[in-house]
Amino acid sequence: MNIKRFFRSLLLVAFIVPCAAFSAIPYEVVMVRGKVHYDGIELKRGDRLELPDLDEAANMQAEIKNIEFGSPADVLHLLDVGRRKIVVVPAQAVRPGRDLMLATRGIKYIRSDFEFQRAFAPGESVIALLSEDTLICRGLQEYRFTGDEVLVASFVFQDEEITNLIGRNDTLFLTRDRLFGIETDQGRHIINSFEVSDISLFLVKRDSLGIAARQLDIQPFSLYFIDDMIHYFVAVRYDELGMDQTTIYNLLVPNFITERQIQREYSLLTPEEARQWLMEKIESALSAQ
Repeated sequence: MNIKRFFRSLLLVAFIVPCAAFSAIPYEVVMVRGKVHYDGIELKRGDRLELPDLDEAANMQAEIKNIEFGSPADVLHLLDVGRRKIVVVPAQAVRPGRDLMLATRGIKYIRSDFEFQRAFAPGESVIALLSEDTLICRGLQEYRFTGDEVLVASFVFQDEEITNLIGRNDTLFLTRDRLFGIETDQGRHIINSFEVSDISLFLVKRDSLGIAARQLDIQPFSLYFIDDMIHYFVAVRYDELGMDQTTIYNLLVPNFITERQIQREYSLLTPEEARQWLMEKIESALSAQ
């Protein structure tokens, strides 16, 4: 028998105790969707962990690195035992966010195929947007969509393939309705972008021969709107307990968005102003619950 593995597993029954010294806070696993491992050990409901205080942003970021998810849809729900509040860590949190890196607010411009590809090729990151955007594309060759050719986004949601037209005449609409709107029996519904992964882009042309679609040579990516991320975390409930303002902030910053990104987007002067802007946005969503 591997004595070290046996001893380590035995510790999980009561507590998982990282080696580094810190002021420990008891957390209980109250829900696991999918397969989630902490420090190599699969977590189950009822497991208890001793972790550094996740109300501290640095601690939250450090602990996220110790969590391994089996799929992009997996989620870990923890109960802060002492303070009686929920901490949710979704699989999306292990992929850092990156904005579109465009220079101005309002109507923005993409001026070449290179800029288009750079914008929608975040690598291992996700694209995080603070606001909806209209992008005017100029100088496109490989990615040009004009006349009878349009730009379409496609993804799978709850086993259904969703296809939405998001661009025509070299104008690209990055809005929640254009990207994530679907028709249902109850009318038009907008999917929460934070629950969508692997968006693919296609150029689609309709002519006398029918419809031809060509997938762009850009790897599937994820794109999240800040309002959707906040709504996702605010909506979480377990025995009427939810997440608080500080915990939500620490999951968003700096993993998905940064204070500098907020400063640039809204012409704020200091990081503290950016923090205040986001904290107020979170508080407003919590109050509306």
